[in-house]
Amino acid sequence: MNISTANALLISIGNELLSGQTVNTNANYLANEMTQIGFSVLKIITIPDSKEIFSSEIKKSLSEGIYRVILITGGLGPTWDDSTASFLAETLNVPSILNSEALALVTQRYKELYEQGLVESAKITSARKKMAYLPEGTNTIYNPVGTAPGIIYKDSIHNTMLYCLPGVPKEMKAMFLILIPELKMISALEESFYFETEFFTSFTDESILAPFLLIIREKYDVWIKSLPKSYQEEENIHIIISSKGKTQNEAKSLVFKARDYLSELISGGEIEEI
Repeated sequence: MNISTANALLISIGNELLSGQTVNTNANYLANEMTQIGFSVLKIITIPDSKEIFSSEIKKSLSEGIYRVILITGGLGPTWDDSTASFLAETLNVPSILNSEALALVTQRYKELYEQGLVESAKITSARKKMAYLPEGTNTIYNPVGTAPGIIYKDSIHNTMLYCLPGVPKEMKAMFLILIPELKMISALEESFYFETEFFTSFTDESILAPFLLIIREKYDVWIKSLPKSYQEEENIHIIISSKGKTQNEAKSLVFKARDYLSELISGGEIEEI
């Protein structure tokens, strides 16, 4: 598969994720979406609500200089343990300031929630105001579902865009949709486009298919993966072929060539498109 400079790192923050109290569905969602856009997700990590660990991971990730995008989820809310914004400010060695745009967004959202009868008051309390304190030099992301604005930081030295989104899945997804046009532009500038196809074969034994998959992998330099069920389920084996290219058509053409050649190799076997 073509090596991409459109690499991404996903960081999930929260003690509840590490204790098993909460399932990390955010990482799964973002990995899939980022891949479809054209990014190569090189790493997914989960860290606790710790300033030292947060700072260490961000500094290391930026200094490596291999990530075009770093996506962080969690820790943007009004409670004492929601500290991503302050952690980021300390990591970047900049002050945490009351961001006027963030304050306006928080004020607007509480006004809307009050008018909808979802909160008892629209007053901006200290806990609510806390969400408007962002690292100096960062920008905001509108939150159409919740109240905490997201954060955008551009690291010009390492050519990395860092985005902070809430950990609440519904909020995260709504805000990620806002970022998609920008992320697609970044991917296009890096000439990184992704395409995949899925299908079932008539085989139920993965070991029979294994040699053919290796031939396809080496001939076309695509990613080809079989997804078998247990032997007791007796289901046909599911195949995914994916690739990247400098254009969408290039990636698509390579995938279809690999699929068609696999169909020839397995001769008597059948391929059923999904």
